Amino acid sequence: MVRKMKKKEVVFIGVLIIIIIIVVVIGAFRNNSKDETQQPNVYYEVFEDGTKLNYSPELHKDKTYNGLKISNIQLTEKDGKSVLLADVTNTETTSTNGFTTMDITFYDDTGNALGVTVGLIKPLAPGETTELNASLTFDYASAYDFKVTEHKE
Repeated sequence: MVRKMKKKEVVFIGVLIIIIIIVVVIGAFRNNSKDETQQPNVYYEVFEDGTKLNYSPELHKDKTYNGLKISNIQLTEKDGKSVLLADVTNTETTSTNGFTTMDITFYDDTGNALGVTVGLIKPLAPGETTELNASLTFDYASAYDFKVTEHKE
């Protein structure tokens, strides 16, 4: 036996359906608004001449790669050209064997790779320090960190 719904029940169900639709639409709008207005985190300061100087604490932490200590790290950008400067010290008790080629991969603060450049270090005696100077024709000033890995040809 089918029971007839009272007018009050029909109105209540109709109002409930409208409220659910409104909540779903507002929730979807809020999620879309957050995605569109969310800006990437910025880890640089801009100087009067337009140079951007990266200040990310992770990027400036010392790194090691195959017995080489990478320290005093500086990343700048100007006119679409980024430059990574750092001191590289041979921490081993033997000289490095020839030139050291490495891939330097930049990352944002969510772990996404931004890009890769190649670093080349001259042969170093034990304890000797040289400068790493890697240039990129892209703006990586807001990079959060970088990692050094074996160069892949």
